[in-house]
Amino acid sequence: MILGEPDFSVQPLGIAPHPESLFCCFQDGRVLLAGEGEAAALPTWTQVQALLPEGFIPFELAHAGATAVFSPHPFLPFEFTVSDPLCFHDLSVFRTLPYALGGRIASCWHLWSWYQRNRYCGCCGGRLAPARDERALRCERCGQTLYPAIAPAVIVAITDGDRILLARNARSSFRHYALISGYVEVGETLEHAVRREVKEEVGLSLRSLRYLGNQPWGVSGSQMFAFHAEATGGESIVLQRSELADARWFSRSELEPRKHTASIAFELIERFRTGRL
Repeated sequence: MILGEPDFSVQPLGIAPHPESLFCCFQDGRVLLAGEGEAAALPTWTQVQALLPEGFIPFELAHAGATAVFSPHPFLPFEFTVSDPLCFHDLSVFRTLPYALGGRIASCWHLWSWYQRNRYCGCCGGRLAPARDERALRCERCGQTLYPAIAPAVIVAITDGDRILLARNARSSFRHYALISGYVEVGETLEHAVRREVKEEVGLSLRSLRYLGNQPWGVSGSQMFAFHAEATGGESIVLQRSELADARWFSRSELEPRKHTASIAFELIERFRTGRL
């Protein structure tokens, strides 16, 4: 199980926008879309060109197959007023969109936010500039090269017979119950990270740990590695209150169908609900 868009590429080709090129624009945690609901899509260059200010410099952000995706230059100030059928939506809209489109938006956000956070060299303080031959930033003073950061993370579906463990984060705005997850630390294997996170957050031991697949998760700049594990049994849940507000076991009958499977977490829960995990 690998959830992602296999034809998504970040390699710059040094090309100019084509009428059918896509335009990906983020402002204040929102993304620009054309249309609503199931008809929503990233706008084309044709749809936005007339709205762009004079002297606008398009930035080649990524490629979706043979289609280039452009954006405003990440280092230059930009804001413009849109009209129908274009509208800004909260970034969380990606969860409700068809998987390919939602994943494309999340991956574009990963790149865009990386550029936004990296303006100056960490070695000498010089200005960073986008490289022309690869997806990287180079220091204009010392020449250091910086590549997009990807944080490895693990997520695990813990089951005990006909039950699955779901938890609610204590700090996140996402208020639904979800799977245990966390970042891989320096020196850890993925499997060790799973066991450590589970022990820290809910105090449980695991057996029969099995790798299932992975997914790029651009909203946090992560690559999510998914596992299934069985609880050893006989242990009580002990919450790490700094991380979790609650955690408990759910039977298959308690789970509601997941309409959207934009995340590997939702996919795993749905697989358990329908008896495929």
